Amino acid sequence: MFARLKLVNPVWVLALLCTAYSLSFFQRVYPSVLSLDLMEAFSVDAAGFGVISSATMLGYAVTQIPSGLLTDILGGRRALALYQVLAGLCCIVFTFCESLMPAVVCRFLLGLTLACNVPAYKLLASCVPAERYAQYCSILTGCAALGTLLASSPLVLFAGLVGWRAALFIVGLFTVFLGGMMYVLLSDGDVAPGDSALSVRENVRSLRNGIAVIVRMKNFWFIVLWFMFIIGNLFTLLTAWWGSYLMQANGLSKDMAGLSMSIMSLAPLALLMVFPWLSDRVFHSRRIFLMLAAVLETLVLAYLCLHTDEPLSFTELTIAGILISVVSNCMGPLSFTMVKESVPASALASACGFLNSTGPVVSAIMQLLLGVLVSWRLAEGATAMQAYGNAFWLLCAGSFISFIATLFMEDTLKS
Repeated sequence: MFARLKLVNPVWVLALLCTAYSLSFFQRVYPSVLSLDLMEAFSVDAAGFGVISSATMLGYAVTQIPSGLLTDILGGRRALALYQVLAGLCCIVFTFCESLMPAVVCRFLLGLTLACNVPAYKLLASCVPAERYAQYCSILTGCAALGTLLASSPLVLFAGLVGWRAALFIVGLFTVFLGGMMYVLLSDGDVAPGDSALSVRENVRSLRNGIAVIVRMKNFWFIVLWFMFIIGNLFTLLTAWWGSYLMQANGLSKDMAGLSMSIMSLAPLALLMVFPWLSDRVFHSRRIFLMLAAVLETLVLAYLCLHTDEPLSFTELTIAGILISVVSNCMGPLSFTMVKESVPASALASACGFLNSTGPVVSAIMQLLLGVLVSWRLAEGATAMQAYGNAFWLLCAGSFISFIATLFMEDTLKS
């Protein structure tokens, strides 16, 4: 019925997938910008807010592996459409929450629906030439920056006009509409042709064999170790504590914090195609960029941890945010490309789903720990700057572990 409407040009497919991923990241990031509003609306302190934000990341982590399995068995189009519709409905329901527990439950359920990038990676692998997969993957993952941008100054402005509940309600409606568009416009290029029941059985058989290969790959586990802390730190900051750090610890207004996060989110966009090109054409290496990312993030976080005597300037905070955003958003896609170059195609979505689950798991734990540490240090009489600086040592330790992982990692791209 909808055969004539199907998108066949990879660029248009990518555009639709990027829209979905931007909204997915928006859903994860906006609590950081609306942190003070949410604390007031639900009558909670920093620890309570940490529970709300970590619930989202916990749900997001839990859904990654099932998302990969579902995609490998049923196909990316159906999985993507389902996740988008459910995400929109959860976003709408959240706007009606009045107390902490319903908000936590709703955000956890929302997290379960935000794994749209996993089926997107497999759909791209089925319609993009292998030599251009790293570039397309980088563009898709880089659209996290667009989600961050939408959840910063534009959200602050829109919420100021209509209120945060009405703003999120409208976002939820659009997300449901997008899910319907994806179901109609995307094709099942990643699904084996023929009888659907036979295809499912064959996909399950191939998936089982592919997973058996993956679990024995040592290099895959080093990639996982790198990803869980580099991306976990990004999620911890952007989805919960960076906005609070800018406002509570450093005294920025909500508008200035939104501006800083907008600049932070825009910076990676100019470099999305640069690092894949350098990796493919100049250095002939993926590993070197993952190592550089870990080193830079460790140094930036150490700088934030050591400067606790007085607030940092808007410029210092923005530069720090840009560096963290660039090394995560621009280098992260290369880790997925390494997985694509290593694992059997039949288990690609499952491998990506497992990899993508590790960052949110670490983030959910870190968000809770940072909330407890910040509240504890404030209760002891420390300044907000000191409390956040002390708590950020946990993130710094994680990025250092990622650096250690790159020392044992083997490259998947040979010269």
